[in-house]
Amino acid sequence: GSGVAIAGLARASISDIDAAWEGVRDADQPVIHVFLATSGIHLAYKLNLGYEEALERVSAMVAYAHNLCPTVEFSAEDATRSEWDYLCRVFETAIKSGATTINVPDTVGYALPHEYEGLFRYLRERVPGIEDVVMSAHCHNDLGLATSNTLAAIKAGARQVEVTINGLGERAGNTAMEEVVMALRTRPDC
Repeated sequence: GSGVAIAGLARASISDIDAAWEGVRDADQPVIHVFLATSGIHLAYKLNLGYEEALERVSAMVAYAHNLCPTVEFSAEDATRSEWDYLCRVFETAIKSGATTINVPDTVGYALPHEYEGLFRYLRERVPGIEDVVMSAHCHNDLGLATSNTLAAIKAGARQVEVTINGLGERAGNTAMEEVVMALRTRPDC
């Protein structure tokens, strides 16, 4: 239908995915949004997972979510501090497992706009099947660059942006919706 999409965010675990599905299953357009960290520092110190184990979890959990819900977003938490070639493998795995949106978060607000744009272009050139899914940006404002990074992602092909009202969010906040809207409206030439 033409109703509003409602997404439930879930760690890459069956119990989280089941809880997310319970929360969104009656929506007009339900979405399960699964995430797993992909940077070396997060894999080692937060999840205690190896690179291959993480790929196996992405495959299994995205497929599990896709069996429940036709629309699945997959986020590689801390994507901007992940190894780019590994990120390509992660996103390829997620797409093959049923992800319909690929989210590239700047989780700790670390990226500069030219780097973030470059990462989106790199992924678009190298991930099989990425032309069939929506690429999404999710930025944090720790260095004051969330709006600039979001605009850079749009320039590089992002078709979804994850923003908040007034930039509310953890630490320095997320991308401010009204800044992105006004930038796009005021500078449609760019």
